[in-house]
Amino acid sequence: MVSVCGLTAFLAMTDRTPPAEKPEGLVFPCQYPVKVMSEAGAKKTILALVERHVEFCADRDVRTRPSRNGRFEAITVTVEARSREQLEGLYADLRELDVVKMML
Repeated sequence: MVSVCGLTAFLAMTDRTPPAEKPEGLVFPCQYPVKVMSEAGAKKTILALVERHVEFCADRDVRTRPSRNGRFEAITVTVEARSREQLEGLYADLRELDVVKMML
């Protein structure tokens, strides 16, 4: 089965394979959306950090949305995740940034 994180979860719900034979959690490699809520103007800092962990195309894989009052910014970077350890390292580094307020 070709794996895309969200598609895998959907297929798992519709698959009739016995539960003991189904993989649990994410199946790597997969497309994974890294979502960060940060202070406004921190996009370059966040993208530079993400790029240290994974490759992505800024034009295709990055979406931003400002908050209503403009103080914060929601940044979503869709990456090709190769392993759980890779994602854990990325999130650990993002947690260290003072400009990051929340991650999903």
